[in-house]
Amino acid sequence: MNKTGAWLVRYALEQLGINHTFGIPGVQNAEIYDQLSQSDSITPHLVNHEMSAAFMADAVSRTHAGSIGAMVIVSGSSVTHSASGIGEALLAGVPMLIIAGSGHRDQVPQIDQEQIVKALTKAYFKIDAHKQIVETLFHAYSIATGDSPGPVFVEIPLHIQLLSADVDDPLPSHPAAPKNPELIVSDADITAAATQLLQAKNPGILVGWGAVDAHAELIAVAEHIAAPVCTTLSGISSFPASHPLHAGMLFGPAAVPSAENAFNDCDCLIAIGTDFSNIDTASGSAEPPEMLIHIDRNEQTFNQRYDAKITLCGSPKEVLTALLYKLQEQMHSPRDAGEIVAAIKRDKLALKNDWYNHNSKGRVNPAVFFDHLRDCLKDDAIIVTDDGNHTFLAAELMPINHPRGFISPSKFNAMGYCIPAVNAAKLVNPEKQVVGIVGDGAMLMTGMEALTGVRNNLGTIYCIFNDGQLSRITQSQQVNDRQRKYTKVGNVNWGAFADAIDCGYIPITNNNDVATGLRHALETAAQGQPVFVDIAIDYSRRSNYALGVVKANLAKFSGRDKLRIVSRAIVRKFIG
Repeated sequence: MNKTGAWLVRYALEQLGINHTFGIPGVQNAEIYDQLSQSDSITPHLVNHEMSAAFMADAVSRTHAGSIGAMVIVSGSSVTHSASGIGEALLAGVPMLIIAGSGHRDQVPQIDQEQIVKALTKAYFKIDAHKQIVETLFHAYSIATGDSPGPVFVEIPLHIQLLSADVDDPLPSHPAAPKNPELIVSDADITAAATQLLQAKNPGILVGWGAVDAHAELIAVAEHIAAPVCTTLSGISSFPASHPLHAGMLFGPAAVPSAENAFNDCDCLIAIGTDFSNIDTASGSAEPPEMLIHIDRNEQTFNQRYDAKITLCGSPKEVLTALLYKLQEQMHSPRDAGEIVAAIKRDKLALKNDWYNHNSKGRVNPAVFFDHLRDCLKDDAIIVTDDGNHTFLAAELMPINHPRGFISPSKFNAMGYCIPAVNAAKLVNPEKQVVGIVGDGAMLMTGMEALTGVRNNLGTIYCIFNDGQLSRITQSQQVNDRQRKYTKVGNVNWGAFADAIDCGYIPITNNNDVATGLRHALETAAQGQPVFVDIAIDYSRRSNYALGVVKANLAKFSGRDKLRIVSRAIVRKFIG
């Protein structure tokens, strides 16, 4: 059989079940794009910047279980443009397939692309012959979606894309992944974990993104041992906020009161699907008890920041199922969770009242906004945030009840994530409501990607938390108005921008506008038109996470350095 390399790429992607690719066509990949445009199952999407292509591929993998996001770019500047998005996927454990066309072999590269890419991916492949294409892409997919998911890069030279060559007939088909992975942890380790949890007076559960598809198992274990459950930022959707044992995001001094109090006396913590990264521990302020049980599919996450007494390597869903059986063998009836449930409910209500009593001085109170947003959305709606103050406010104030219902740039702090990610999430979840929460600074970076929503009639909603500045930096520096010039983003007319690209526009200037504005936005989106919701947000009250991180970072300095930092902040705030 005689086929071009570009045709073989298309065949392999169709076999892998990939329905969308993201990138910008160029001389080095135009042949692949020509083939993809002829596919009945794949739609190539044009982006305005390759960083957005990476964010879109990331969001496909995060919001649609069993899918993998794919980019089709060119070598050189496209690679460096997309590096932030690829780095986010690597650190967050998100599978991604990157296909890059490259120039002829006689062209001398200006930079060592391979060295750059290898630092950002799990594997790098360069195709040398037509017969390698299908098997290499299948292998790249397996690596990307394996026990430690992440991005994989495949470089395909232009002459191989363009020219034809004989390949074996029939071509290989991609085998379906096994549905029930074999449990590899020992029965003795499962028994030991169950014993420790039942011996503990106050067990607790921390869940990260790795447990996002184990809702039923997590609920069953939590209910059986009457343990409060908190989540990491990336794991917000790994446990339903509507469950009485849901305490909030994180534990320790950077957590909301319901979570901090619920875990105050925790004497045995079972952590599932988290690597205890800096952001997952609020700069190390969330310290687990001595009895730590760690479950993850990647054994390299064990004992990196905290030493675990018991480590269980495997699929969280499978490990939790086995653990539940052991717990039920050793204790037939579930513990009474009445006391801890009542305390969590009381603390959550107190926090809400505290937020509602906060004077937002005519602007929109974040708690009011998120309460109305939750009320008007379906339970399976997807919330996408960017990086900024709004990220942690959403994580603390917006209840998420559905798996994969909340995504954000959770590891690499890459601004610009939200708008392209919203578009991709809607493309692969067309039946769901998808709402983005983005700061005005991040909106300036990738806001033009709303054109994808317009071109595809996606009916996406982009909520712009607008305060005219990079508020996260402003707050962290504690500077006065005269010194804040370098964080001001300017007075942007978002209504004119929305009109220019045929998006709807709805301003929300105070608390009284929130309910009506959100209903109007949902009605507009239901007709297929993307809509900007311009929110005059009040950032005068910080999230618990932000306050906790400041304290945690300050505590790392010596007494003399700490005094110098505090003195400088006071001078900046009051003197200038």
